[in-house]
Amino acid sequence: MARDVRTRRAPAAEGRALARTVLGAGALSLATAAVPFSPTAPTGMAAALGVVGLALGALLHARAARLPRALPHAVLLLATSVVTVSVLASTTPAGRVVTACSYVWIALFTAAFHSRRAVCAHLVLLLAGFAAALWGGGAPSPAQTWGFMGGTVAAVAWTVNGLVLRLRARADEDQLTGALTRAAWLAEAEAAAAHGTRDGAPASLVVLDLDGFKEVNDRDGHAAGDRLLADLARAWAGTLRPGDLLGRLGGDEFALLLPRTRAAQVPEVLAALRAARPQGRWSAGTAEHAPGEAVADWLERADADLYAHKRARPGASRPAARRGPRPEPARGP
Repeated sequence: MARDVRTRRAPAAEGRALARTVLGAGALSLATAAVPFSPTAPTGMAAALGVVGLALGALLHARAARLPRALPHAVLLLATSVVTVSVLASTTPAGRVVTACSYVWIALFTAAFHSRRAVCAHLVLLLAGFAAALWGGGAPSPAQTWGFMGGTVAAVAWTVNGLVLRLRARADEDQLTGALTRAAWLAEAEAAAAHGTRDGAPASLVVLDLDGFKEVNDRDGHAAGDRLLADLARAWAGTLRPGDLLGRLGGDEFALLLPRTRAAQVPEVLAALRAARPQGRWSAGTAEHAPGEAVADWLERADADLYAHKRARPGASRPAARRGPRPEPARGP
C-alpha cells in the first residue's frame, strides 16, 4: 500500500519552496556585495550571483507547478557548486566560514523534501565540495573545520529528514487499515489522471464497499468492525501489483487505483482480491479514466457501477443512498 506512483513533475510545494529559497539566497548575495565582509571581498562575483539567483528564483516561482522532477536536484547541485566556488574565492577566514554556512540551506532543503537516498547523495556532494573549498583555499585547520561543520550539517539534515519522513507517512497512512488516507489517495488519483490526459497512459479505479458492515457493528460491536476492516485491507494489500494503490475513502469504503490498467484487466485484479479473502462480503465498481476527466467524475462513474452491481444481485433490495457527499479530490498544497 506504499506510494509507488511516480510522476514526471516535482510537487508544486517543493517548487514554490525552492523558488523562495533561491530568491532569498540571491537577495543575500546582493546584500553581501553592497556591504562586504572585507575590502578585498569579491563583490563583483557576489553581485553577479545575486542577480542570477533572483532571476532563477523568479523563473522557478513562475513554473513552480510544472517543474520536472529532476530539476530541483539540478538546482541543488548547482547551488552546491556555486557555494564551493564562493568559499574558494573568499579572501578572509571569516568570509570563508560565513560563506560555507550556505551549505546548510542546501542540506536542510534536501532533508525536507527528498528521500533518504537523495539526502545521502546530496550530502556526499556537499561534503566533497566543502572539502575541496577548504583544502583548495588554504583554510587553516581544514580537517577539523570540515569534520566539525560537515558532521554537524550532515547530522542535522539526517535527523530532520527522518522526522519529515515519519510525519509524512503518518499523514498519508490510515492508522486502522494501513491504506492511504483519503487525501493521499486522491492526490495520487489526480496525478494518474493528469498523466493519462497528458500522455495517454491508461488507468482504472475500483470502489470497494463492504456488504452488511452495519450489521457487523450492530451485532458484534465496533471493535469487531474495525478488525474486519483491518483484516480485509491487509489481505488485499498482499495481492496488489507494484504501483497499485489502496486507499480508505471513509468508513467501510475503499478505493483502488490501478495505473497502466485497462478496464478489461480489472476483473483479474478483483479475482485476486476475492481469492485473498473469500469469506469477506464486498461489492466493487470500476471505471477506466477518460482523457481530461476530473477525478470527481471518474469516482462518480465507479460509484454508479458499484450500485448497479448491488441492484443486480438476486433478491437485492434497493441500496440506501450514500451517506454524506462524495469526498472532493485533493487540490494540492
